[in-house]
Amino acid sequence: MGKKLYTKQNVSINKTENLGIPELVVLEENSDDINFEVIHRRYFEDEKPLCPACRSAKTRCSKIVVRKFKDLLWTDNEHKKFKIINLFFHQRYMRCDECKKSVFPEPIDFGEKGCKFTNRLSDILADGTFQFSYKKVCQHYGVPSSTASIGEVMRRRIQYRESMLQPLKTPNIISIVELVFFGEFYPVILGVVDDEIYCLDILRDSSEQTCGSFLKTLDGKQVKTIYIDPVDSLFNVVNQYFPMASIVVTDEAIRRYARNAMLAIIHSDGKRFPVVHKDRRLTVLQKDLNDKMVIQRIKEGMKSRPRLQRAYNHYQRLLELMETKWSVDDLRTWVDQIPTDIDEFLTVGDIVDVFGEQLNCFLALDEKPPNNYQFAVQGICDAIKDMPHCIFDVMRGRCIFSVTHDTVEENGELRRYGIKSSRLIDKINEISDNIRKEREYGY
Repeated sequence: MGKKLYTKQNVSINKTENLGIPELVVLEENSDDINFEVIHRRYFEDEKPLCPACRSAKTRCSKIVVRKFKDLLWTDNEHKKFKIINLFFHQRYMRCDECKKSVFPEPIDFGEKGCKFTNRLSDILADGTFQFSYKKVCQHYGVPSSTASIGEVMRRRIQYRESMLQPLKTPNIISIVELVFFGEFYPVILGVVDDEIYCLDILRDSSEQTCGSFLKTLDGKQVKTIYIDPVDSLFNVVNQYFPMASIVVTDEAIRRYARNAMLAIIHSDGKRFPVVHKDRRLTVLQKDLNDKMVIQRIKEGMKSRPRLQRAYNHYQRLLELMETKWSVDDLRTWVDQIPTDIDEFLTVGDIVDVFGEQLNCFLALDEKPPNNYQFAVQGICDAIKDMPHCIFDVMRGRCIFSVTHDTVEENGELRRYGIKSSRLIDKINEISDNIRKEREYGY
């Protein structure tokens, strides 16, 4: 694309101003109200793109590829009126005469590689997807909702929102909980400050590399205690970054793993069980139900489900044990008495065998977790587990970047505690309702 093809007389000044993308100019020919033929401004300048291989400026146009982008123009900002337009960008591919090895596209800032939307439209779609389904948002704006594009759309916006967050204030107590979302495990990093539980982040996986990348952003000297899920990779990485901290497995972890095992048995053996909200009512202490009718229905339902009955009785014994001044030996006794046909509870046995030392360290703590810790962890895990299916970036974006973070001023600088657990749970449930009920998208 040289001067033989276009001159400045081919440029539409009005359409270029209406488009409002600084690096692009609109060509008058073949352009109308919704189709814009565009080229880069540097086309009319002496500046040549540098070769990415040798950084030489001895580059020339080798070929032209027309890339089509969807873009959005606001026609009335006050009333949120817009129109979707097509950008046909004539992108030059440059050849380097210095190293004679490199052919590369001229760099652009208005769109990401491989994305069919301009950054302007991409950011608008991502902002909507923090609250509603991606499909619903795309339908609202009249653009295709390709699953291939959502990852790039969300990652770009998440990077921006992440850059706007204040630095973390390292808490004295952190907790790493591994939640389950559609069969995948994701570590949730929590901070315990006084009697409040804050969510600091959700990580992509439990690998030592991923966890280490986050943990090294914390002040290791400030972390005194770490509540950790019984996962080898998590234990290894916290031991590496916080060798002086007390690393413990809490009673909450034992309760949660046992509850998950009980839920698996309920779902396999408790079909058509005659109790409403059976998942909740069969996983709490029976004495806390305070409803004789429900207790009677549980007993009736168990009569025809002997395996579920044995699991329920044994699970109740664990809950009763955890209400007392228990020891690791007490847990071992409970594990030894697991009925032979209930393998689901053996996970708890593995925890006691492998992490007995960390359980003893928990029992020796002077300061135990606050009373609301168990409910905060369970609430977060349940809320995220019940979210409609989405890729990790969307899930993390909705949880971390659509909720207000609590902050504190320290030495004249704002630092953040994270997201208060109660606010996070409410927000996740609200977003899930937006998606399930297909509420009308809008601001």
